Amino acid sequence: MKRLILLGFALTLAIVLAACNDDSAQESEENTQTEENAQGENEQAQQSAEITEEEKVDPEKTVANVNGTEIMGDSYNSIYKMLKTQMAGMGQDVSDTESLKEQTVNVLVEQQLIRDEAESLGLEVTDEEVQSEFDTLKEQNGEQLTAVLEQFQLSEEDFKNQLADDLITNKYVESELNVEVTDKEIEEYYNQLKEQGSGQKIGKLEDLKPQIKDQLTQQKTSTELQSKVAELREEAEVETLI
Repeated sequence: MKRLILLGFALTLAIVLAACNDDSAQESEENTQTEENAQGENEQAQQSAEITEEEKVDPEKTVANVNGTEIMGDSYNSIYKMLKTQMAGMGQDVSDTESLKEQTVNVLVEQQLIRDEAESLGLEVTDEEVQSEFDTLKEQNGEQLTAVLEQFQLSEEDFKNQLADDLITNKYVESELNVEVTDKEIEEYYNQLKEQGSGQKIGKLEDLKPQIKDQLTQQKTSTELQSKVAELREEAEVETLI
């Protein structure tokens, strides 16, 4: 389940990082060589993330069935490309296409399980909410959003579909998971940072507290969500067809 969350955040993160890189380029010419190297690495990653015809499946083919809901090849191809691009960008080996296929199906199944559970609880995400979220991202990031969509070879509609999954997951988390981070946990994490810093100053606890709390909250949420989805999967009827 952690992979699903990372997948959703990866696109937004890529937009933010791209924007930061642009700002740095304007501020200092010394970053030019670094950016050129990064661009070269990015191009290599994109090349290694290219999908062959053998890796694609028929868009109208059923790749999995979750509690009677068919998951189609068009969704598979979209997620497969996103996963492969993300992994290649992090320098991971993407030559094992069978492993990539398995990971992609797992993501699709987990997304569907969350959608089913959310629906049973009366939770939903409207087209208006998805469009509003997309418009906000587009307004804040402009050309960077376009660049990321091109990098992941996604249409705006593909991206909106992923946003819808992210939004329904967020609603489910807020509704069903009670994640709390105590001051003691924050302090313990802060002390760990100090020990790992080899004597370097890392800032005061009160200044870092919000950031640490957010990070610990995300970690706890991911763990609890992973456990919950594992339970849902045990109770579900899941059939993989590729």
